[in-house]
Amino acid sequence: MADSIPQQRWAVLRAARLIPVLRYPDAETARDAAQVALHAGCRGIELTWTIPDVLDVLRSLRAEAEQAGRTDVLIGVGTVLEAEQARSALEAGADFLVAPGIVPALPELAKAAGALCMLGAFTPTEILAAKAAGADVVKIFPADTGGPGHLAAMKAVFPDTLFCPTGGVTRENMAAYFRAGAAIVGMGSNLFDKSRLAARDTDALVAALQAALREAAAAAA
Repeated sequence: MADSIPQQRWAVLRAARLIPVLRYPDAETARDAAQVALHAGCRGIELTWTIPDVLDVLRSLRAEAEQAGRTDVLIGVGTVLEAEQARSALEAGADFLVAPGIVPALPELAKAAGALCMLGAFTPTEILAAKAAGADVVKIFPADTGGPGHLAAMKAVFPDTLFCPTGGVTRENMAAYFRAGAAIVGMGSNLFDKSRLAARDTDALVAALQAALREAAAAAA
């Protein structure tokens, strides 16, 4: 990450430790979850491409963050599978891109926009491919297939690689992933209580997420 802007953005994500990965079948729920993340103090939020009208959600969240004086928050787009999606996300203001696998075009597009890029990998061969493509961070996905032990084995082979395990990471096991070598973790459906989210119990959701952020900071210390 030779460019200063990506370095600064990585510093924000690294400090955040826990990145909410928001994947919902409707834009309204995604907006509500994103607002909870914003109000809880999250400094990095991932919106997946599978959310209907995800770029509108991104723009509205960015506007709300700026209105609240939260210029420190980074908003990324995940589940990016092709270059055209990446271009659209970057044009909409995405600070980082995340792919579940190796999408070779993404790192160059992200770098040109001053954004970060995470490429998904699981095996040593895939990690080598992600690094060769220029990924800033390697997303170990799905993390729970191999658990913290798998991540520890990969970190032993690739000690200088920044890893973000995602998929099956929970409040209960994230400390084990940090001990195994995670730089940051992505947490999706396990992060929000589904009944509270359906009831729009914002206060309880914000309090629970703030507790998770404190736990992540302590686990990664």
